[in-house]
Amino acid sequence: MIIFWRLLFGHLLADFTLQTNAVNRWKRKNIFGMLFHCAMHPVLYALLTYPYLSRPWIEWKSFSLNGWACVIILFLVHWLEDEWRVFTIFKYRTPDNTLYFLWDQVIHVALIFAVAPLLAFSNPSQGFIPEKWPILGCLFVIATHFSAILIYFIEQDFFGTPFPGTFKKYSQMAERLGLVLCFFAPHDLWPVLASAWIGSMAFLRIKKRDQFSWTSFLIGAPLAGICGFLSRILYYH
Repeated sequence: MIIFWRLLFGHLLADFTLQTNAVNRWKRKNIFGMLFHCAMHPVLYALLTYPYLSRPWIEWKSFSLNGWACVIILFLVHWLEDEWRVFTIFKYRTPDNTLYFLWDQVIHVALIFAVAPLLAFSNPSQGFIPEKWPILGCLFVIATHFSAILIYFIEQDFFGTPFPGTFKKYSQMAERLGLVLCFFAPHDLWPVLASAWIGSMAFLRIKKRDQFSWTSFLIGAPLAGICGFLSRILYYH
C-alpha cells in the first residue's frame, strides 16, 4: 500500500491544493490550462514515489510495467477524463454538480488503485498502513481543500451560490484546519479544544460574517472532525 497512499496524496495535492481558482478557470478555457493542471499529477507522483519508479508495479505473466510507465498512464488517463468532463459540460450541458464531481474523483482514485502494487515494497506485517505521513497528508487535504470544493458544489446545487473568492475559500479552509489541529493536543485536552473551536465556528456564523456560511459549518465541521479524529489515532498509535 506504500505506492497507493503516496499516489493518492499526490493526486489530492494536484487536484485540490495546487488547483487554485486561476488554474481551475484556465483549464476550462483551453488545452494549455488543462495540460498544466494535469502535468502537476505526474510531477508529484514521481517526486513521492521516486525510490520505486524503476521497479515493476504491474506484472502479469511475461507482461510488466514499471513505475515510470504507470505514472505516464495515470497522466494520460487523467487528462482524457478531465478533458471529457469539461467537454460534456460545455458541449452537452451536463450538470457540473456534486454527483458529477464525486463520480470524477471515484474514477481517478480507482485508476490509482488499479496501477498501484498493493503488496509490494512493504512488510506484510504493516498491513493497510505501512506509512503514516502520506495518509496524514490525505486527511489534511480532505479536511481543507477537498471539502472546500465539495461544499461549493453542494451550495451551488441547493442555493445557486457562485464559486467562492480566494479570501472566503481560504478563510473557511483555515478554520477547518484549526479544528483538525485541535485533535493533536495531548492527553484529554483535545476534546476541550475541539469543542471550543467548533463553538467559535458557530459563533462566526451567528454574527453573520459573510465569508462563513452555515453550509460550510454543517458539512465542513463534521468532515474536519472525522479527519482530525482519524489523524489523531494514526499519529499517536
